[in-house]
Amino acid sequence: MTPEEIFRLRQDLPRAEPFNYYTDRESAWLLQALLPEDTPVRALRQGRLARLLDRPLVKPLTAAGDGIIRRADLQVLAHADGSFLYDSLSPATLTALERAFDLPWLDFELSFTVWGNNNWHWAQTSRPGVNVVLQLNFPGDHAALLERTVGLQDRGKFECSRHPVRRTGRPTLAWARLDIDHGAGVALIEEVQSDWLRFVRWELDDLRRLRPRSRALRDTQAYEAALTARYGKVWPRAMLLAALMLLRDRLGIAEIYYHQPGPGAVLKHCKPPVSLYSSLPKAFCFEPTRDVPPFLRPKRRKHLSRLPKDGPLFWKMAF
Repeated sequence: MTPEEIFRLRQDLPRAEPFNYYTDRESAWLLQALLPEDTPVRALRQGRLARLLDRPLVKPLTAAGDGIIRRADLQVLAHADGSFLYDSLSPATLTALERAFDLPWLDFELSFTVWGNNNWHWAQTSRPGVNVVLQLNFPGDHAALLERTVGLQDRGKFECSRHPVRRTGRPTLAWARLDIDHGAGVALIEEVQSDWLRFVRWELDDLRRLRPRSRALRDTQAYEAALTARYGKVWPRAMLLAALMLLRDRLGIAEIYYHQPGPGAVLKHCKPPVSLYSSLPKAFCFEPTRDVPPFLRPKRRKHLSRLPKDGPLFWKMAF
């Protein structure tokens, strides 16, 4: 993206906004976003969305007696923190909604920044230009956990000043870098990443080696255990869901691409964790494709020609 495109996009985005995540929220959101209309459950079980039907949040709907899954019911589950009329909900939807309310809710905060410079190889962008960054910031109760374990003053140990993290307010748990052609309705998810949990583990390794009997080690172990239990499996799903909701629901993007591990490493000059570019998009029902984001073709024609001649080049989701 050009700086001018980023400026226009940032004008339409808030400085920060709340984002609630509860288990399986992505399953309900994906189904309501990808289903064109009310659909028989039997038909869905033959396609790529079948993996979502037996998720605990959605299962009360798929188990309903008439065998039809309705977009309106899914929208209630996908936006359980919104407003809806209880009197209009079916018994199955009420059951599923009560299940959602019984789950742990994480009150994340979203914020935005910009990433990139003239050295786009260093910035790991797929084309020259800059990305908009969606930051997933810790829930409100994280500060109390941090203070009673390692201490609020140690926040800087778990952040990298060269990465697109928030400097004030709630610290950034994870972020997604996005390259967007708003006019064409196409976006590329360049990166999904978290430093914080990884840096806490590195701090633990240093303390075990250098101060094996210290209180700092015990406190950091307690902090790391609490972080892993609460966010270890959650943060990639919450981050990707927040990115998809931003792109589709707020910006009206109709085609979203996501890097495959091998081709993405070539285009971005980096080797990120494979799972974030394989199992994560697969769990979100992205489809493997040899299609390429149109805005990359004129900029990276030579590099694209060097990618494998068979097999997928990207993941793709079309709404």
